[in-house]
Amino acid sequence: MLGREQVLADELAALSAAAAELAAQPTRRTLLERAAHHLTLRTGATATLVSRLENDVLRTAAAYSLVPLKQLEEWDYLVDDYPVTRLVLDERVARGISLADERIDAAEEYVLRQLGMHEVLMLPVVVDDGAWGLVEIYDSMTHPFGPAEEAVAQLLVGHLSALLAKFEHADATQRVYRETLASLADALEAKDAWTSDHTKEVVRLAVAVGRKLALDDADLRVVELGALLHDIGKIAVPEAILRKPGSLSEEDWQVMRRHPEAGARLLEPISALSDVLPVVRGSHERWDGAGYPDGLAGAAIPLAARIVAVCDAYCAMIEPRPYRASLTPEQAVAELKAHAGTQFETAVVEAFLRVIHGDDDVRLNRPTAVPS
Repeated sequence: MLGREQVLADELAALSAAAAELAAQPTRRTLLERAAHHLTLRTGATATLVSRLENDVLRTAAAYSLVPLKQLEEWDYLVDDYPVTRLVLDERVARGISLADERIDAAEEYVLRQLGMHEVLMLPVVVDDGAWGLVEIYDSMTHPFGPAEEAVAQLLVGHLSALLAKFEHADATQRVYRETLASLADALEAKDAWTSDHTKEVVRLAVAVGRKLALDDADLRVVELGALLHDIGKIAVPEAILRKPGSLSEEDWQVMRRHPEAGARLLEPISALSDVLPVVRGSHERWDGAGYPDGLAGAAIPLAARIVAVCDAYCAMIEPRPYRASLTPEQAVAELKAHAGTQFETAVVEAFLRVIHGDDDVRLNRPTAVPS
């Protein structure tokens, strides 16, 4: 992995690690403090202030700075005194302010000069469709925040918004996980243009197959999250391989085959996903034991991973690629049938056929249970 690919992989890994750390914070205070820290470092800024909105007053909730800025620790102010701040909160959009802007509002200019800063990027924190507060990322350098910095800030503030809901009401926990995972999937999508629609369809089909197999809600959640994250390890695969217009070389395949292990390692710090890790690691195993990375066979492969494998293979076959034409749905089904009992578990293939044909008369074998 060289040059630009290495830099991109490192940055995505750092973002994923930041997301995992934020999701693991035990209190609102530590969550806000760590969010301010990561926002500053990941955007290359000088300081970050997180404020809570209370009766149209923004009160400091957390701050992080690379230089001494005592003012940020006690920076409470009335929103209506700052028109751009009011706009950010009301319209729920990020906005940047710079001293280089000839039309800068006098109040916003005063704040920048008081803090010795040249730029500020303001982003709303939205919880349960309401304005919870504001993130202000300050930079003392004389250059505006670019699209890359704003995208990173939006990603992390999105995490923060979702995670704050956990502390607002207990039943937000499931939403927290999905927001975090969706952001990780978005990070992969930015690297691999084929991933987004493919993953969404794999998730849809995998959940439907799980229902055909009469899985309970807890097992369906594992199937759903496993399908969503089954390729997340491709973050560690160079773009040159992911976007290669021709067939992959054996050396390329050696790198590609490591992505299930990389995905499991990436998600390991998120304790709530412990039951999903075996699905991510096992979604490229084969029923006959000829898959990767561990060469598992039969019932040793988690049922959710067996389901994801069938749905992933079908979606991959019917999608066009620069190096090959797509198969028709009928041709893809024929391939699944031909490899049932070798690459795929027969019972899972039959359940998949019931989903896509809407035919409840197709014989359904019970999937082989994982030994206790």
